[in-house]
Amino acid sequence: MKNSREFRQKEDESSSGKIQGDATPDDLFQTDPDPSNNLFATTGETDPLFSENNRTDYRRMFEKVPAAMLVLDKSGKILKANYAAARLLGHTPVRLEQTFFADYLKKADRDSFLIVTKKLKSSRNHSIWEGQTAKTERIFRMRSFSDDKNQNLLLSLEDITDEKKKLGREEARAQQLQEDSQLYRMAVERSEIGLWKASLSKKQAMEEMHFHFSDKGGDIFGFVSFADIGFTQFMDTIHSDSVEKIRGALRSAINSKIGFDIEIRINKPNGDFAWVNWKCFLIEENQTGAILLEGIALDITSHKTTEKALAIASSLFENNRDGIFIADQTGRITVVNYQFTRMTGLSQEQIMGNHQWYLQPGISDSSCYSQLCDVIICTDHEEMATFEKNREQRIEPTYLTIKIVRDMDEKIISYIGVLLDISQNDFLEDHTRYMIEHDFLTGLPNRILLLDRLGQTLIAAERNHRRAAVMFLDLDKFKHINDTLGHAIGDRLLQQVAQRLTQCVRKNDTVSRQGGDEFVILLSDIGEADDAAMVANNIMHTLSQNYQIENYEMSITSSIGIALFPEDGKEIDTLLKNADTAMYHAKENGRNAYQFFNAEMNLHLIERSQLEEDLKTALKNGDFFLEYQPIIDMHNQHMTGVEAFLRWNHPQFGILMPSRFLSIAENTGLIGPIGEWVINTACKQAKKWKDQGFSKTVSVNLSSIQLKQKDLLGTIKNALEENDLTPDFLELQITEGSITENIRTVIDLLNELRNMGVKIALDNFGNGCSSISHLKRVPIEKIKIDPSFIRALGTQSSDADVAGAIIAMAKNLNLKVSAGGVETTDQANRLKEIGCDEYQGYVISPTLPAKEINRLQLPN
Repeated sequence: MKNSREFRQKEDESSSGKIQGDATPDDLFQTDPDPSNNLFATTGETDPLFSENNRTDYRRMFEKVPAAMLVLDKSGKILKANYAAARLLGHTPVRLEQTFFADYLKKADRDSFLIVTKKLKSSRNHSIWEGQTAKTERIFRMRSFSDDKNQNLLLSLEDITDEKKKLGREEARAQQLQEDSQLYRMAVERSEIGLWKASLSKKQAMEEMHFHFSDKGGDIFGFVSFADIGFTQFMDTIHSDSVEKIRGALRSAINSKIGFDIEIRINKPNGDFAWVNWKCFLIEENQTGAILLEGIALDITSHKTTEKALAIASSLFENNRDGIFIADQTGRITVVNYQFTRMTGLSQEQIMGNHQWYLQPGISDSSCYSQLCDVIICTDHEEMATFEKNREQRIEPTYLTIKIVRDMDEKIISYIGVLLDISQNDFLEDHTRYMIEHDFLTGLPNRILLLDRLGQTLIAAERNHRRAAVMFLDLDKFKHINDTLGHAIGDRLLQQVAQRLTQCVRKNDTVSRQGGDEFVILLSDIGEADDAAMVANNIMHTLSQNYQIENYEMSITSSIGIALFPEDGKEIDTLLKNADTAMYHAKENGRNAYQFFNAEMNLHLIERSQLEEDLKTALKNGDFFLEYQPIIDMHNQHMTGVEAFLRWNHPQFGILMPSRFLSIAENTGLIGPIGEWVINTACKQAKKWKDQGFSKTVSVNLSSIQLKQKDLLGTIKNALEENDLTPDFLELQITEGSITENIRTVIDLLNELRNMGVKIALDNFGNGCSSISHLKRVPIEKIKIDPSFIRALGTQSSDADVAGAIIAMAKNLNLKVSAGGVETTDQANRLKEIGCDEYQGYVISPTLPAKEINRLQLPN
């Protein structure tokens, strides 16, 4: 208020000055002592623009008008400022005069303002500019005019702070809506929900309707092209049971504008059918009378299958002749069937929720109850308990089987108990013995029966001087099926595997399930080792054929270890242990193979155990180091980068290649810290080369285990940041197998890395089950041809032309092609002819220490 009063007082004193005659220095109409610079006084020597009597009125109008107004001279100095301008800038008009207007602006706006005024003086055009005041921090829109006569600038300032804030909120809201829209679109694309829409013009019949489907919607109905599907083409996919249901729903939607939510059956190309939940939730009619329908489609086949299975299971549970109960993880009874209450003589009210359901006065002694508690609470596997119980005041023998149910983390979630009455029926005794000696899931002999038959077989073989064979079989990567498709599918697969195994052996042989995905096959009375090899080959071929379980088609391989009697052992435990050792050797050699046991395997097993222990301290002791192999541009022979190779300087075995220890690292969980060390060390070396003027990309291999680690992205970011490297200095090599194991998660991770700028290459291409659809989805920029196809170049092998086919395919996908393992000049020349981009291998150089790489002499 004080500033306002001072401002008005000074201005009144100024305005009370002499109007006629010479103007006062602060007169609006005389801004400069030079009469020729009179701002508004005249348009010529004799033609006054304003008369002497109305100057005061115009001056007061300038001062009191609500719009902020300023007069600046050609240097940007303020000559006049009105009240509104003073308020906007945060000073009095008198304080503002003879100061530079740019000084009252935010520093970021000052240079921009000077540029605008400079252009205005030179062009004399009207100009609009936006800026912000320094003191009041108000945002304003400036309109400026140039005075042709005096070269002064007339500025009008409009406060637009509130307008800008509102605009900012609207822009933020629009941005949020756009992000939400992208999020919703991504959620729909990645969900199992298919979208559809249909259109029908006013005069068309329903049969002339056309449908459009999203990618997932088209997949559900089996369309190759998802757009512009005619009504007849659409109805051809519908099961005959659902045709009238669909026609009725569409008719109601068109005529009565009523949406629908129906379950229909559709035909599948393989002759099967699927259940689909088909919904219409939006019906619009445009100005021309055309009808537009929109909705969703969801494949509910598995849901319907589950419903049916649950109904069957419920009926079997309630009508079973055995007494059945279900208890939670604490042993508290939650469900019982009628037969259980009848057999125990207890009502549901007496049983449900009771932890000590069997310990009733006069029913069971303490030793029986203690045995039952051991089974339910204390054991970690399936058990059985026999004891006496009271039913209608009579003591009778019963047999209780407990099945322990675990979740995906192997935590116990419930117990299923089956109570058998074995007092009256000899058949039940046989049934009980069968349950004791056979696997609950597959019906195969369990370890108890296997050991019994194995003992008898060895006695007979020794007496008759014959051979016998023990085969230990493990399914390859079965855990991946359990983790991705669920334990229910895994159990179904194990049942089918058991059926196929029994078909591969004779009636006097034994197939036994030991638990999980491990099986033991006992071959009695064989002649030569080749007989066991023949059976192993037959088993591997049979098990590798595709399996169809519900809507899933899958394949699986096996690794088999074989121990012979009497060569590999004469005792049961020795044969089983040696067969197990041979099986692990088969897995280490690449899986999907069989291996006979021999003495060298024992040595290998001992060495493996030692390596496992030594690995745990290798990082701490600094036993690992990297070597590098140059990657050469095929056309100019320049080095484009290097590939890092891990080496282990073992204190006893010397320099070890990754093939000797990486599988151990993966199985023991040490691949994580070792892989992190490799990434960090490679980035540090890349930084050293960069500082020496040798800027090259460093390529690092990632295992499938590393791609599953949640902290991999953070490890890579930290390695780049700590070494001040841009992401394009790092290339990550992955294999096809590591992608297919968990394709959705891996693709998301690789997209994040690619968006960072990290290069992605697909290693050993052609060695796995290549999929063009996977290549399109994975954000790679380069593929490396598997060395086996490089070695085949120039030979008569059927693989000789594969390299060319891979390169042609890669070019169509706009991918670079690299060749590893190039050993001869002829191979390099042939690769150049067929369009390969870069190569590496012994033809250029073996792997070298880092200090020798930048001294390497390359061929011209």
